[in-house]
Amino acid sequence: MAAMLTLEQAQAEILGAIRRADARETVTLDRASGRYLAEAARARVDHPAFDNSAMDGYALRAADLAGAGFVLPVRGASSCGDAPGRLDPGAAMRIFTGAPLPEGADTIVIQENAVREGDRVRVPETTKSLQHLRRAGEDFRAGETLYEPGRRLMPADLSVLATAGVDRVQVCAPARALVISTGNELTEPGAALAPGRIYESNRLATLVQLRALGVDAVDGGIARDDARSLRDALIAAGEYDFVVTSGGASVGEHDIVRDVIGELGEIRLWKVRVKPGKPVAFGRIGSRAHFFALPGNPVSSLVTFKLFVEPAVRVWHHGTAACVELTARAAAAYRRRPDRTEFLRARLYVENGVLHAEALKGQGSHMIGALRHTNGLIRIEAESEGFAAGESLRVLPLTLEGWGRAIV
Repeated sequence: MAAMLTLEQAQAEILGAIRRADARETVTLDRASGRYLAEAARARVDHPAFDNSAMDGYALRAADLAGAGFVLPVRGASSCGDAPGRLDPGAAMRIFTGAPLPEGADTIVIQENAVREGDRVRVPETTKSLQHLRRAGEDFRAGETLYEPGRRLMPADLSVLATAGVDRVQVCAPARALVISTGNELTEPGAALAPGRIYESNRLATLVQLRALGVDAVDGGIARDDARSLRDALIAAGEYDFVVTSGGASVGEHDIVRDVIGELGEIRLWKVRVKPGKPVAFGRIGSRAHFFALPGNPVSSLVTFKLFVEPAVRVWHHGTAACVELTARAAAAYRRRPDRTEFLRARLYVENGVLHAEALKGQGSHMIGALRHTNGLIRIEAESEGFAAGESLRVLPLTLEGWGRAIV
């Protein structure tokens, strides 16, 4: 087996091997949240659709003012939903925010700057054309591409599309994934725990993370540490786009995942120079399924999912592989021996407008308690001996929870 790959080498190998989604479907916007676009989404109308007022006030023609002593008769009104027609020459029209601009008007005097005198209105001598107007199409034009393929649609995106007259979009059919845990020691949560057994958590975490990415993830249960049990669990693996297992990918005599996958398909890589998470494997089963074997350790499984599985899922849906990475200030020093690229569980928080990262206690790969306070990961390069307090760090946010004080 080849030498361990660096993080960047492994990510490039995996992403280069992903066969992107080809199945697509058309869905209405109310069913499009969290889905990935299969084709560009374009505006059907200009926005704004017509010239309109940005404020409550009076619509008029600026050139009429000087000759009228900046006092004009008020004739008519324009409200939202109206078709106000043409402005009478030498007159002003009452207008409300968002209402169409009458033909012939070229400016708005806001009501705070106008003085109503019966059926006339006095306006400031500083009034100029093109004040407080929203021009048709100044936001976007009909036919303009609003979102490219691969965009994962969020609620704000759906609001934009609806405003643009779009009622349905073409999206990638969701990826299907099979999730399996391996290990003789594993027991389902809630069951009685026999001596030498532990509760299984990786399968649940992987299922939830995949579903959060828009994947149709199926629970494949727990397979025992023997080849036959694993083969039985993987009997339908070729019908999925992704197969994710945890455990069984190390070098122990009971770590049989690599051998079984070697029989059913191929292993493209095994072992990466990352901590936690060295015993991670990637390959294929049949012509369709992308296979990931994540470590059995819960912390290692969570980290390697973030580093390898999540980018692969995004790319499969024609999206971007990049995970969000930020810069934060180290809350305290951290020392270590240069080794693998390491990801420390961290608490990210904002103080005085600056993002800070605190490396949490209990960084051992077997210690899961620190996850209670973890909302990000600190990245340390392989050759680094750590960092000093106040040093600039690369961090991967996992959630926005715990970043700052409550606003209510």
